[in-house]
Amino acid sequence: MRPLFQRFVARNVVTITPFPSKSNALRNVATVVTVVINIALLCFIKYYNVLGFAAERLNLLFGATQTHNSFFLYAVPVGMSFYVLQTSGYILDCRWEKIAPEKNFFKVLLFSTYFPQLMSGPMNTYASLSSEFEKAKEVKFSFDRICDGAVRVAWGFFKKLVIADRAAMTVNQIFADHQTFTGLYVPIGVIFFAIQLYCDFSGCMEVVIGVSHMLGIELPENFNCPFFSKTVKEYWRRWHITLGAWLRDYLMYPLLKSEPLIKLGDWSKAKFGKKNGKKVPTYVALFVLWFAVGYWHGGLWNYVIGSGILHFIYIVLGMIFEPVSKKIRPKIGADKLYFRIFQSVRTFILMLSGFVFFRSATVMDAVDMYAAIFRRGGAALNWANFSSSGMDLKNLIVLIAALLLVAAVDAYKYVPGEDDQPKSVITFLRSKGVVVLWAAFMVIMVATLIFGMYGLGYDSGSFIYARI
Repeated sequence: MRPLFQRFVARNVVTITPFPSKSNALRNVATVVTVVINIALLCFIKYYNVLGFAAERLNLLFGATQTHNSFFLYAVPVGMSFYVLQTSGYILDCRWEKIAPEKNFFKVLLFSTYFPQLMSGPMNTYASLSSEFEKAKEVKFSFDRICDGAVRVAWGFFKKLVIADRAAMTVNQIFADHQTFTGLYVPIGVIFFAIQLYCDFSGCMEVVIGVSHMLGIELPENFNCPFFSKTVKEYWRRWHITLGAWLRDYLMYPLLKSEPLIKLGDWSKAKFGKKNGKKVPTYVALFVLWFAVGYWHGGLWNYVIGSGILHFIYIVLGMIFEPVSKKIRPKIGADKLYFRIFQSVRTFILMLSGFVFFRSATVMDAVDMYAAIFRRGGAALNWANFSSSGMDLKNLIVLIAALLLVAAVDAYKYVPGEDDQPKSVITFLRSKGVVVLWAAFMVIMVATLIFGMYGLGYDSGSFIYARI
């Protein structure tokens, strides 16, 4: 006998009638209005503080007089950025006839509110996630599947509690006081933030994917060893993979196929020649895409620059100088290990330049961080002053040991091809026997319990991307 809830759904299916009109014009209007309202609500609710006066009036209306009492601080649904884009993708897929409109309201609701991925992704299309839900109906309880998922969940909390939250102590101190922590403290703080952000976000994905795997639902990987990337373009194919795929499929490609950019392409080919002219629409579409990426991350100029415009500049410059690079690479041994290491270090440094803006409160704060590198009169670079940033010797030893473990795991998973999936560490451990798998799980759990940053007297922060 089916469970009570399933019987209720079967008897009380709420259907959504597809848009009845045969007119493409009306369908287009309905699609545009729906998506615009969807995105506009996201922008208003998340970024209304940018509006200044309107924010103050709304706070007064709802009885909030201080920033920490802001009405919309509590009204904003967690993870709103993720499921607004995901549901907008569903609407567009229906309009573009990639999928048939779903008539069962509960299935659409499940797609929109599937709890593991609700706050931080990974982002899915309706076609992919709904098929996983259908498969999950036939999945029977499996002890092996529970074990595999549990290992990923434990690994995610290890990365979050042992590494990310430990690195956050130094990050918070240096970014809050770059009048004192000047010179080399600034790049140290930014490197620590890169560590914090990667282990926080990828740790969250490990938990989400692990929990879903236990339920018989396979979600797409969202990270593929990004810090091994040789170019900025490759980095963004390995970092937050599902966001990049969404923006490519629902923003950039439609823009390139739009009438204004097609006309711009024709004009630029006539003006600059066929070879150079055809690149102009691509540059315009890339600018829109990266501006959207930056705005999506926070709506302020420091996010637009640090997560958007800078990366647009890096990628376009790479495209412009690619012909020159192709001629130089064979002469300098581009296939050698030392050059691949150089490329990865160079890409990592370029990423750090964006992280300065991403972590700073404002653009001017980020500029001041850069200026602090050359400012004199701050704390001398010694162990006593570094310890005052929150990183004493014991914490530093734990952080380095944990980072070496994460680096070793990523090195095993790494596949040089940009679009290849990382190798599975779980499969490797299981091939060594269930005892080895359980031993790994217990070691990770015990290490997290002993060295994790949590408990009385410690304000453990939420996952960073859950606040986006």
